[in-house]
Amino acid sequence: MKTTGMVRRVDSLGRIVIPKEIRKVLKIKENEQVEINVSDDSIILNRYSDLDEYDISLTNLIDCIESVFNKDFILTNLNKIALTSSNYKEYQNLEMSPYLNNILDERKDVKESVPVNLSLNSNKDDIKASFIIKTIIENGDTVGLLILLSDTNLENTDLKLFDLMFRFLDKYLE
Repeated sequence: MKTTGMVRRVDSLGRIVIPKEIRKVLKIKENEQVEINVSDDSIILNRYSDLDEYDISLTNLIDCIESVFNKDFILTNLNKIALTSSNYKEYQNLEMSPYLNNILDERKDVKESVPVNLSLNSNKDDIKASFIIKTIIENGDTVGLLILLSDTNLENTDLKLFDLMFRFLDKYLE
């Protein structure tokens, strides 16, 4: 564990302020949820996303879509690629590229109907794919990204499939 040398007081309500420098490094934004863990005599704060606690049903759904429709889905949380179809397993648990982080930060939706270069992770080569990227928002909080990838041009059925997956996620996160 790294030490920062920063010391803060606990106020009468039990609150402490996380220094701006640490929030910036950990990409913790105002009103964002943090997870509080205790280990021995340490308090550990982590960025929190409801997508960190996925179950096997999401994995099974992504696998089924891949086998039936030959389309790949990627699901991110706030800082890493959380779930992928089998074609992109090497990206699972890797940090997102600055491009994906920017989409997440700006709550943008992106659609490229024809294959173009896409960066998923800074340490890996770009992939060539058509794609849809949509920010997942729950109770006003950004929780991750849903990405559909295709080797071919996007078609109307791809848009419907993406909508189906996005609606499933919405119900899943309720």
